[in-house]
Amino acid sequence: MHNLGRLLSYVRPYLSWLVLGIVLMAAVGLLEGAIALLIRPVVQFVMEPSAAVTDIVLVELPYMARPLYLKDWIPVPMQSAGWLVATALVGVYLAKAACGFAANYLVQRVGFTVVTDLRNQLYAHTLGQSLRFFHNQTTGQLISTTINDVDRIQYAASHWLADFFRQSFTFLALLTVALVINWKLMLACLLAAPLVIAPIGRLGRRIRQLSRSSQEQLGDLSQILQETFTGARIVQAFGMEKYEAGKFRQAAQRLLATNLRWVRTYALSSPLMEVLGVAVIAILLFYVRAQILQGAMTREMFFPFVFAVVRLYEPVKRLTGIYTLFQQALGASERVFEQLDRWERIPERVAAPALPPFRQTIEFQQVDFAYAGKEFLLKDINLRARAGEVVAIVGTSGAGKTTLVNLLPRFFDVSAGCILIDGVDIRDVILASLRAQIGIVTQETILFNDTVWNNICYGCPQMPRERVLAAAQAALAHEFILRLPQGYDTVIGERGVRLSGGQCQRLAIARALLKDPPILILDEATSELDTESELLVQRALANLMHGRTTFVIAHRLSTIRRADKIVVLEDGTIRELGTHQELLARGGIYQRLYEMQFVDLDAAPAPEPPELTPGELV
Repeated sequence: MHNLGRLLSYVRPYLSWLVLGIVLMAAVGLLEGAIALLIRPVVQFVMEPSAAVTDIVLVELPYMARPLYLKDWIPVPMQSAGWLVATALVGVYLAKAACGFAANYLVQRVGFTVVTDLRNQLYAHTLGQSLRFFHNQTTGQLISTTINDVDRIQYAASHWLADFFRQSFTFLALLTVALVINWKLMLACLLAAPLVIAPIGRLGRRIRQLSRSSQEQLGDLSQILQETFTGARIVQAFGMEKYEAGKFRQAAQRLLATNLRWVRTYALSSPLMEVLGVAVIAILLFYVRAQILQGAMTREMFFPFVFAVVRLYEPVKRLTGIYTLFQQALGASERVFEQLDRWERIPERVAAPALPPFRQTIEFQQVDFAYAGKEFLLKDINLRARAGEVVAIVGTSGAGKTTLVNLLPRFFDVSAGCILIDGVDIRDVILASLRAQIGIVTQETILFNDTVWNNICYGCPQMPRERVLAAAQAALAHEFILRLPQGYDTVIGERGVRLSGGQCQRLAIARALLKDPPILILDEATSELDTESELLVQRALANLMHGRTTFVIAHRLSTIRRADKIVVLEDGTIRELGTHQELLARGGIYQRLYEMQFVDLDAAPAPEPPELTPGELV
């Protein structure tokens, strides 16, 4: 019920539309009751063809002083009994159709709008989580929750909501008609209601459990799809198509088994309702016959009563189906609200100021870092970088190089110590103002399935054309962009699949140039490129680094010899710090790493790109 209350809270902005829809649904229910009452005049008109207008009775009950005549409810005088009955029937059905259409549209509009708001909030909430959150979640499960779980809620909130009000008001109207005709008989029928409600309640709870399990397994399928489609090259290179297809079949089979259990449970509710309903109606017929023989009910009123009771079965059956859909939606909403309730964002101090433009120094002071419940990855890091300096970070795999630079834009917070920019702790400023001053070019180039122009302008949509072209030219990307089929308007595919690795990197560099940040992070930006592409990217990087404070992670030590500082990390600790020549002269870890690389080069010679100092423009 808590989750139901949360779902209904999203209706508040659209309450006026919902109220109007409910009023119209109530009108539909009243008109359904009017149709039940019109059965009496229809039967009389058919059974008594010579009846006059004044003889057509709407309701005639033993305890009424006089019958209610149909002509009293028709505002236009009628000379023919046939026209009177026909006008009443057509008028009621026209009014019911108009009210039903308007009410259904309004209520479903509220349902679709509410669920769209929920999906938008879920996506924005998830996107704002810290990287720690994404490290602990699978992409497939996140996609499944945002798409599939919300879809199930959407179906319930739109179709279920509209049908719920319609069937509820129809039930109340028909129940009222039946009670008016013979309240004792109707109450006897209602005594059988617990026989129906109890098993349906158990089935609903079972459906909710199966629905949640089904959604989780659907998330597993989404994860397999995401991994294999994005890694299709590796799958095919290792000949693992059959293996991955088998793994997918097993996951799909588990989902099928759960869905079939859900179908069996859901399908059981309708036959159960029918059997119990027919049993009640069969008993009712014997009782009504006795009532007619005793004079407690007229033959003419028998038809509207039976019609009302039989028609009552339809809304009860539909409401039972709605209840099972409601349980299914609750199972999906549990996963949605669990994700909404997870709060793993980087905290911001209340009323924190914006970070002033960077001018002097960046300092790591006694910084330690560890993931929750794990060993420290970084220990006692003390590092100072002045404005305009190039700081290279080297070390073996797992030494903590990427983790160190990830602390600067606060992708993670330090476990101890602090990071200062111009003497200001980065935890004491607005996060957006910090990241606005940092540009990042990584080994894994992230581009979007959009145009070249929009990828370069990412985060800067209103940038003047001259600046965009200048950034592309400085990144040595302008020429190859013009050779694309639609130039800057060419859609490059998911992750830039229609471009080469070097072209993707140059677009990423153009994006960073356009942002024009004073602080730059280069995380092995050329490690996956061939020699020719690396030469072009190195030249573009030189343009990008000019005048900026740059932290460079590089696996090729020959490309960082001109760095102002070289930091050697080992086991999460700074073991050596100095210039290229100083570290070589010291004869420590850096010299060993450097000599190992040159031994490899002698064994398999390959041309090195020319050394470029930061600021060397091409």
